[in-house]
Amino acid sequence: MKQSSTKGFWKRLSILLLLSLLVLGNIADESTLVQAAEQKSEKILSEQEAIEYAKKWVTIPEGYEYGFGNYYEPYEDYIPYAGWSLIWNKSDQSSIMYVIHPVSGNLLRYQYHGEHSEAPGPATANRKQIALEGVMKFLTKVIPPEERAKLTLLEEGDFESNNSETYYFKFQRVENGIPFKDNGITVTMRGDGKVLRFNRLWYEGELPDASQIISEKEARELLEQKTEPTMYYKSFSSGDHEEKYMLVYDYLPTDPQMVDAISGVMIDGEGAVAKPKQPIKILKEMPSAPKAGSQKDGAFTREQAEAGAIHLLQTTLRDQLANIYMLDPQPYDGGLRGKETNWRDYKVHFGWLKNGLLIEGARFKVSVNPYSGSSIIGDDQLPPPVILDNNMQRVDLAFAKKTEQAVKKSLELYYLLPDLDFNEVEEPKPRLVYRLSGDKGVVDAHTGKWISSLKGKE
Repeated sequence: MKQSSTKGFWKRLSILLLLSLLVLGNIADESTLVQAAEQKSEKILSEQEAIEYAKKWVTIPEGYEYGFGNYYEPYEDYIPYAGWSLIWNKSDQSSIMYVIHPVSGNLLRYQYHGEHSEAPGPATANRKQIALEGVMKFLTKVIPPEERAKLTLLEEGDFESNNSETYYFKFQRVENGIPFKDNGITVTMRGDGKVLRFNRLWYEGELPDASQIISEKEARELLEQKTEPTMYYKSFSSGDHEEKYMLVYDYLPTDPQMVDAISGVMIDGEGAVAKPKQPIKILKEMPSAPKAGSQKDGAFTREQAEAGAIHLLQTTLRDQLANIYMLDPQPYDGGLRGKETNWRDYKVHFGWLKNGLLIEGARFKVSVNPYSGSSIIGDDQLPPPVILDNNMQRVDLAFAKKTEQAVKKSLELYYLLPDLDFNEVEEPKPRLVYRLSGDKGVVDAHTGKWISSLKGKE
């Protein structure tokens, strides 16, 4: 979008904001992501320079004193962004936090924690209008015009917090007329126009060439043929606040569910190239593992720790081995991988099965000391969840896909930044993907019927 269209954008956006109904929304405390590639510069701002930029973007109120600042390198402490994190504190425990771009000085994140000075009262059109005007004014100040021209309002809501209503606005980034999923701006504004929270999530590297995408016809054919949801027990909350489970066909994060709009390769829910599904590692089918002994010289490797964890379960939960599987790959927990040693306990993750099928969220871990080899089973999911399901009637994958595709008739195209894989050396780069879209829901694996929503249903 050209620079000249910015004024028109804000006029249209203002009308949209004023005419839209505010709906109750949940606020997600998203992390600000700045890719390492955009920060490879010899000139990194000093702490004092970052402080001056912070004061430029949001004035420091009276009574606040500078506490400290930390500079984070990209991927330092496993966080995939770099920036100056600056904190100001007040005697009443209030605090203000800024995250400043280490090269440009742009505001990446802002959070205010403190007492709400305004008097409590019901949300009114006037106070909403004040909040809207505050958002517009603030974004005009902190967001460059070329970025503002690419924003579209995606979500808005109002809610009460600490006896004071606040308003939440989420703006999505659009490039070449194509949305960029989870890239954009979020602002939380108080009813009196005070900014409480700001997040900028904006990838600044090169984007895929949208002129090279495959046809919609080809994309639809690939998706209809190669998407592959998993049959598993999905959890949901019932009206009595108890966790219930239903056997469904739905997509796990590692299931092929999108197609790369340029290469035609299937993509999983994390944005990575989908890998062929592997058999579940059921403990009953695994060979006996040796008991881990103490290490006099050095420490255990990850591989040895996993064997020790398996041995513990094989000896203490013999009657339940058919219902336990080992996660593969293991979730990232900050420890070192492969045969390298770890200075803290290894965490080896397992999950529960029902009738040989995965149970959503039903996992536990075994902690293994890297020097003594002693291991302890965590109590986060012991005993396993009780699922009363002896119905062995199930529809096959082809039937489930046919049901799903009957309600997902639209084709969605968008940019997607893959999740960070800490086992990979290179940072992720955006993809341009297609996916089938329509009614959200799952397929009942017993009947083959479409369930539009699991909320409040058994």
